[in-house]
Amino acid sequence: MPPFKTHLETSLKRTGKEYTELHNWLDNDPDKDVKALRHSLDILPENIKYVRENWGDEAVTEFLLHVVEDLAMKDIDNLRKAGCPEEAIDHSIEVARKALEISGRVKIDVDRKLIVLGGIYHDLGKSVTNGLQHGEIGADKARELGLGDEIINIILKHIRGGLTEAEAIELELPVRDYTLRTPEEKIVIYADRMVDIYIEDLVDVDEKGAEERFEEILTQFIKYGKNELTTERYLKLHKEIHEWMNG
Repeated sequence: MPPFKTHLETSLKRTGKEYTELHNWLDNDPDKDVKALRHSLDILPENIKYVRENWGDEAVTEFLLHVVEDLAMKDIDNLRKAGCPEEAIDHSIEVARKALEISGRVKIDVDRKLIVLGGIYHDLGKSVTNGLQHGEIGADKARELGLGDEIINIILKHIRGGLTEAEAIELELPVRDYTLRTPEEKIVIYADRMVDIYIEDLVDVDEKGAEERFEEILTQFIKYGKNELTTERYLKLHKEIHEWMNG
């Protein structure tokens, strides 16, 4: 796990506040079992509720980021060792955080650890290229790291959210089944699209606004919709995940 001071510095850089009380609550309880429960992915929704009630919505973001960085510290280091640019690493951490946040709202069973690791590793191939081949390259590198098929599938399928055979041929990518099948694949890839929208400067929108205006933004900005097929896939994904949230 990163040192306690690192969590304070990260929150200060992001928000202008250290959120000392929050990070103390997470890391400094003398009872190890209590500390483990506060980091537990199994009771994530309950912990989010507690954090929100005590420190507000912004603190929830810092809580989730803390959990991601603790869980995936070695995996984040793997991205650096592979040669991923810091910008791509920051993006991947945010995708993991956003995907974890979404996983806390859906009312279906999901593997939250897989969701975090899928978010961390989805752009592993950007250690070599930012082009469309970064999915294939990332999958190869993931195999070298001994990562499982579930993470490799997220890496392969995140390119445009699940290509058809015709699209793969057009984009000169290997023809395979890119269909998004698992909730974990869908949540990570949905989060990836969402993060691009609210982090980049193309659309003046925050995280909440990116979700609320998702359909409008995808149809209005070609960078995010790409084309009719891709837009249709992402809109279907948006609808399905919100159905999971609503039960």
